[in-house]
Amino acid sequence: MTTQVEQKEEIKKQIVDYAIQSVEELLKEHPDVEFNAFAFCCDAKDAEIDIWLNTELDFQNTLIDYQKEHLGQNLSEQEIRALKYNTSKWTYFCPGPFYAFTEEEFDEIFMKLSGYEDDDALWEDAGTEEKPLWKEFLNNLLELFTESLVEFTKTETYKKIPKTREFVTFCIDYKEEFEYAIARLGKYK
Repeated sequence: MTTQVEQKEEIKKQIVDYAIQSVEELLKEHPDVEFNAFAFCCDAKDAEIDIWLNTELDFQNTLIDYQKEHLGQNLSEQEIRALKYNTSKWTYFCPGPFYAFTEEEFDEIFMKLSGYEDDDALWEDAGTEEKPLWKEFLNNLLELFTESLVEFTKTETYKKIPKTREFVTFCIDYKEEFEYAIARLGKYK
């Protein structure tokens, strides 16, 4: 158990260090930009984190483009919010990505938690999404990423980010809705 706790703390430290270094670089490149959103964009199934930021102006331009593409369709508040916090539409990103594990480590974890003896057995069974230990591991990894984000928000680098009054920070998996990401983050604040 101690090894797992130590490993978890080491991964959090690595993530926070990655975020500090990456955001510092971005702030040097864009010293006069005021941001309205910051996210750890994650792909838990690959143990990956990318850092993205956006501005209100960039969001407004995205909204205008979206409405042009959809013939001026009026969006509901929920649809606008979903578009606003859809990180795939954001403009600014930090160098990366960060991987919490090497490919070999991650493959070993996957094989162990999925109950496979070897690679051949893996390819014979396409139902990996239904493996409860693997799903639990991915959920725990996303929680770890969220905890790391919370730790990052306590750093001087995070405090240096020029922010709008409505600035939002969250950690989101690429398949996840914004509301779920905010709810998970709320557990740590």
